[in-house]
Amino acid sequence: MGVAPRGFRGTELFYLPEIWVPMMMQAQIEANNPWLEERSTSNCWVLGRLRPGVSHAAAEANLNALAAALGKEYPATDEGWKLSLAKPGLVGDELRAPAEAFFAGVMILAGLVLFAACANLACLLSARAADRFREMAIRVSIGAGRLRIVRQLLTEAVLLALMGGACGSAVAIVLLRLLSHWRAPLDFPMQLDVDPDGRVLLFTLAVSTVTGLLFGAAPARQAWRLDPNQSLKGMPLEHKLRRKWAVRDLLLAFQVALCCVLVTASFVSLRGLARALGTRPGFAAAGAGALSFDLGLAHYRLADGRDFQRRALDEISRLPGVLAAAYGNSIPLSIDQSTTMVFPEQATDRRSIKGIQASYYQVSPGYFQALGTRLLAGREFTWRDDRSALRVAIVNETFARKVVGTSQAVGRRFRLGFGGALIEIVGMVENGKYQTLTEQPRAALFWPAGQSYNPTTVMIVRSSMNEARMAGQMQQAVRRLDPRLPVYGVGSMAQMLGGAFLPAHAATVALVAFGMLAVMLALTGIYGLTSYSVSRRMHEIGIRIALGAGSGQVLRPVLGRIGLLLAGGMAAGLMAGAAASQLLANVVYQASSRDPVVLAAVAVTMGAIGLLAALGPARRALSLDPLRVLRQE
Repeated sequence: MGVAPRGFRGTELFYLPEIWVPMMMQAQIEANNPWLEERSTSNCWVLGRLRPGVSHAAAEANLNALAAALGKEYPATDEGWKLSLAKPGLVGDELRAPAEAFFAGVMILAGLVLFAACANLACLLSARAADRFREMAIRVSIGAGRLRIVRQLLTEAVLLALMGGACGSAVAIVLLRLLSHWRAPLDFPMQLDVDPDGRVLLFTLAVSTVTGLLFGAAPARQAWRLDPNQSLKGMPLEHKLRRKWAVRDLLLAFQVALCCVLVTASFVSLRGLARALGTRPGFAAAGAGALSFDLGLAHYRLADGRDFQRRALDEISRLPGVLAAAYGNSIPLSIDQSTTMVFPEQATDRRSIKGIQASYYQVSPGYFQALGTRLLAGREFTWRDDRSALRVAIVNETFARKVVGTSQAVGRRFRLGFGGALIEIVGMVENGKYQTLTEQPRAALFWPAGQSYNPTTVMIVRSSMNEARMAGQMQQAVRRLDPRLPVYGVGSMAQMLGGAFLPAHAATVALVAFGMLAVMLALTGIYGLTSYSVSRRMHEIGIRIALGAGSGQVLRPVLGRIGLLLAGGMAAGLMAGAAASQLLANVVYQASSRDPVVLAAVAVTMGAIGLLAALGPARRALSLDPLRVLRQE
């Protein structure tokens, strides 16, 4: 009927729909799945704009007045419900808290990289300013005001920062445009719209300017304290304070501490990703292939749909290498998840006994074997669990504890909805992850497909051959039964679960990039200050070598202070990294900065960085020719 304007994507930030259809076409699009006709359905969203002058609280009060009226009219399903307003963009408020925590954590870590760069450049510019003390002394002696010299140094620093900001912005624009056109390998249309606009570039300009002022403050401070008389005699101000710590020394320690925090975050992210990939989410993805189709899209009626599902399962089960095969309406951690409200068997008063929201799946016999889920008690479903048999279900451990109140749940019963039908529990399976990897243990139950038909079908096969190859054979088997049936989601189980692990992968890439930048900054900072220390003490080193000093005696005065700064910065950084566990937990799944493996890896890495950065200046100090150095002096 129409074409949406370019760039229109609806209200969600990361979801990129391509087709919009009227709500009333649900029965045609999802045939034999009339969830729009069920009063217990809670997966609809109503969009609206507040009228001018109406507050958020007033609008919410009006909505809850409607909810109270519905609760009186339909007490079985609507009594006690509350309606709330939420900002659109992140599936209401469901993903807002974790998304905001994730991006806030990433921004804080990015800010640490920026501070490390500031400390690095402040340290190097401070050393450079110390070498220019004669120039500055002459300027002051012939009448230049200190304010003018400070302004010159700050201008140089700001220009340097602006050039760096411009180069960084150009690289960022290219990378962000590539990211905006990248499509995640998921079974739903997700796209990141991260094209930078004018506000982002203005923010970058402001940050670059402030950064230049920050790292230009140290050399400007030195210029302000300059004594031209002593400087022209070859004695800069810091010569009198040689035994004390200079500003650039403290800046190096601060930079090393920040680098240590960022390297810790990198190792934590790698460790967390390894844990996430190795975590058992209630099933075994390795060795399993999957294929999906929707019989409603092909206009199968209920009886024909049931028959096709059975025939497809029989056809796939006969494929060579198949160890177990089954189907369900969905699999855990996929985008297609459904929940329902359940109550204990004795629930008679909704006000005194609260219902539990549970994830549910409609599955065939053999589903748990094919998925790799452990059956802890009772039995699996059989084909005798059909519409003529007693209604039964299999639940997980959390369901047994929260709804039934005991781990001995087999043989107990519960109600589907308040005052709903009684359903007997015939088996209990292990807990798992159903909607997200980071969720708390939640209740889940499984219906037999023979008692609850769903046209959405996910075929699962556990085989002895390659998952991708098996998925291809599954697709051929379904095509033989109905060449016109739309088939999607063909591949290994791990591929289907890509969306669940996408945040962990994204966090790891971001934090490893931050860690690499921090390592580069630490290398340049330590190398620069060490080289400066060697160049400032060439005369002293030449005398020591001429008097027969050994390598340790030559390097100790030069590198001893650098070693102390590195050790102090590492200690502070490790403590800060350990204290940042909550921040890292918002960014990385299963993050633990107190992991001894992480702490050991950080200590070894930082030690290697210090040795590598100081290696060149140390070799230069040891290879000095004392005769040539003393003649130059």
